[in-house]
Amino acid sequence: MNDPKLAMKLVKALDMAIKKEQQAQELYAREAAFAYDYDVKALFKSLITEELKHERILAQKRKEVIKEIENITKAKKK
Repeated sequence: MNDPKLAMKLVKALDMAIKKEQQAQELYAREAAFAYDYDVKALFKSLITEELKHERILAQKRKEVIKEIENITKAKKK
């Protein structure tokens, strides 16, 4: 990717996706807190774990894109 504007749009999209993952985690945590059945509670806790994995993947990709933006910006200054 050589277009910093496009890369910034990707960063914003990743930010939104990360926020959605966090919202899902909060929802599942609330539901787990109110679940009285062990299996249901375990399911919600499992879903939280999955959403955390997704969040980490997205955060890593965001980090990579930001690094790429920095490299593009440095290259254009030369």
